[in-house]
Amino acid sequence: MLPNQISPTMNETHSVCFLMKMITDRASCLFMQEMGDLGITPAQSRVLMYLERRRGEPVSQRDLERHLCVSHTTVKGLLQRLEEKGWVRTAFDDSKDGRVKHAYLTNALETRHSAARENMRRLEERVLSPLSEREREQLNAMLSRVLDNLLEQ
Repeated sequence: MLPNQISPTMNETHSVCFLMKMITDRASCLFMQEMGDLGITPAQSRVLMYLERRRGEPVSQRDLERHLCVSHTTVKGLLQRLEEKGWVRTAFDDSKDGRVKHAYLTNALETRHSAARENMRRLEERVLSPLSEREREQLNAMLSRVLDNLLEQ
């Protein structure tokens, strides 16, 4: 644990938002430990996962901005770093509007992708290990509802 880092215990009561922030921060640290050898940051991982889910469809930078809830500049930087690694390519290829830049996964990512998936599986198992399968399903359903609610606002 880092100095000055708050460590909530089971005996303390915290707001849900505080707990979610603490979990997110700790999970990000664990993510960097698991993915460090692959050179993927949490933000880059979110881009890659979104592109994988939308494989075969054109994904614009604007789509990524909306999905990640980040600025154009942030998406541009993420894509630039992923292009430098050879995992993503971008192109102005919309015949209707040549100003729209799309992002695509490359074949070069495939060789590292299985390792990244395994690292993500281990990380999720580590995070969720104290929960039963039923509790995991309930947590996923509740968090999905909270996220959907926030995205509607």
